[in-house]
Amino acid sequence: MGCLTGFRLLNLARQVSLSDPKARILVVAADLRSALGNSMPSKPTREDIVSVSLFRDAASAAVVGGQSHNYSRSSERPCYEIVTGLSRIVEGTDHLVDYHETNEGAIRLFLHRDLPENIGKSEPGFVSTLLEKGRKVMLNKSDDAHVPTMNELRGVDILCHTGGPKVLREVAKCLGLTSKNLYSSWEVMKNNGNLSGASNLSVLNHHNEMAMEKTRNVKFNTGISKSKWAICLSMGPGVCLEGILIRDARKCFPELPMYKSVNDRRKVVHIVGGGIAGLTLAAKLDPSQYIVRVFEASTEIREKGYGLAIWPSTMRILRDQLGITGLDFRTSTSMVINRPNFATKLEIKPKKSSSDKGFMKRSALLKCILERVLKKHPGCIYTGHRCIRIKFGSSAVAADFECNGSIVSHSCDLLVGADGVNSIVRKYVSCNIDSKSYGHMTAYRFMIPSPSPELLKQTEQTWNMSISSSIHSPAYHVSSENSGLNVVVLEYDGGAPSQPRSANIDELEDVAKRSKLDFIINMLKTEKIEDLMCYSTYHVDAEPWHQPLAVIIGDAAHAYGPLTAKMANLAVNDAYTLGEILNHRSKTEIKSQDELLHEWEAVQRPKFEVTKLRTLRHLQLYSPTWRGFSIFLWRVFPGIMSNYFGSIFAYDYSIYSKNELRNPTEKPIVLSCHGIVGMTDADPLTAFLRQWVLLTIIFVSSIMFPIICLMMIF
Repeated sequence: MGCLTGFRLLNLARQVSLSDPKARILVVAADLRSALGNSMPSKPTREDIVSVSLFRDAASAAVVGGQSHNYSRSSERPCYEIVTGLSRIVEGTDHLVDYHETNEGAIRLFLHRDLPENIGKSEPGFVSTLLEKGRKVMLNKSDDAHVPTMNELRGVDILCHTGGPKVLREVAKCLGLTSKNLYSSWEVMKNNGNLSGASNLSVLNHHNEMAMEKTRNVKFNTGISKSKWAICLSMGPGVCLEGILIRDARKCFPELPMYKSVNDRRKVVHIVGGGIAGLTLAAKLDPSQYIVRVFEASTEIREKGYGLAIWPSTMRILRDQLGITGLDFRTSTSMVINRPNFATKLEIKPKKSSSDKGFMKRSALLKCILERVLKKHPGCIYTGHRCIRIKFGSSAVAADFECNGSIVSHSCDLLVGADGVNSIVRKYVSCNIDSKSYGHMTAYRFMIPSPSPELLKQTEQTWNMSISSSIHSPAYHVSSENSGLNVVVLEYDGGAPSQPRSANIDELEDVAKRSKLDFIINMLKTEKIEDLMCYSTYHVDAEPWHQPLAVIIGDAAHAYGPLTAKMANLAVNDAYTLGEILNHRSKTEIKSQDELLHEWEAVQRPKFEVTKLRTLRHLQLYSPTWRGFSIFLWRVFPGIMSNYFGSIFAYDYSIYSKNELRNPTEKPIVLSCHGIVGMTDADPLTAFLRQWVLLTIIFVSSIMFPIICLMMIF
């Protein structure tokens, strides 16, 4: 078959696979030109010299699988789909290529000077027939993908046999194309010459490598087109033409397992969950070290426009460490506490103000992080993938996903579960403790897009907190560009645990009246509210947070709320710390992945334990056991209670640096202030009692000292 061997064999393999979708066919094209047709007569002509000097020995191979991507195996990485193929003999050209044996026993190859021109003239009709055949195949498959027309060939890559410069020029000329369309063919020919039948798959391999490089680095100028289609052309003795129409499986079937080049030494990290935590980790991971893929169960990456309290460490991570721009951020100068039956409002001002502490919309934050991720890891987002199970191997882990009605499996070096409170990954990672319990709070969340002037005056510069015996309700602005007000009403044991649902104003009004929250009642009467939702809070305890090949972060690992969005901020901290450890440690130190994950958990778990304890102290203020005592203290000692209330939230997380070393064998520190800034006691009640014991001692001493002195005098 000569120079058309590679693509001819792919066509034959395609036909075999049509009869058995589970078949796997190994295609090998090898040519030893030094042993065949590579000798010259005693008086060589110019044609003899050209034909001998063009060729080199080579071999190439490919594996062809079943016709449907539904049959892909977890270990396979499909590159292309062979849509159809075509073979043709060009009439009246049998004299243009000739093999014959000389009297000396050598085999001579003869190539006529008119061969390139005849090949070029034959290609337009041949390619037109191939494309028309492809359209019929797609129609029969009920696939509405648009097959290029002859007028659209300039946007398609042509993978042509490297028959020599004149052949490539004639093919491009007759098809109305430029050398750029035949980029891979020119590159293989310049580097290797004519590899006979082995050149076909060599050109295809070059195109595949360039497609992978373009996916990895969008700024890399590969020379290949952005089209998902390509046309493979070869020609050989006869003269015969061979063609196949292919399309990039990675662009057409995002549910397919990911392809990784054998020359790519990077590790593969798959992140389950496209929320704030998952995307923050993706934004941190170094693309030169990791191939990152994010799998999201929803059909798009999205968040509601509700508000989120942002603490200084989170802002510095997002803005300074990750370089995320366009963050729409709103600050407040103090917290104002509204209490039932009290006209006087209590104001809590931070001891040290920070321009990096404030509020923003969750949807706006997620959008900014997503933009950064796509710049760093182009094409890494795969929506519509619902994780259903995990399978651990000795050196890799595979996750099965439900996608478009099919079950697909993706394997990787590290699987990260950022899939929230109802995490599937946690079930396979946290073998010691995996607890999800009702957090005793029913939350009503809504937005006021255009507050009235009166409400705006009360809330514009402050973070308003309405408190009753069983409710606390924060209200804050979430954008510097508009006056939108985010309001959350949280009632202790307000109802049975339930899934997020739409609620009505009457239901919320009953809750506010029950607790005499005048601030909320007036708001519901005078303001237009949007996006009213009701949901239950949950507590998640898990141990451990990692296995050698998998790790969970954010709400998948820990969820304790509500505490002014501390868990959302800790999720960002989780993701950044994990990314920093993986980037730095794997590059500069000889440590196993398990050791790196152990170090990460040792750094992060103390932060969670402190937040968990402080959340429970917060909930105690509304629990039936302490409710009466709490009401008494608020009435009699409002200043003391406001200080205690404010102290519960008055801390932040440290930002991990590469110099923060820990012993991988050391157990995680629990109930310490490691990784926490702005406090000296993990337990706010301990600090509060210590302060008042000290004040009591000072007070008693100030009274007793004069008495003792008088007694000594008399």
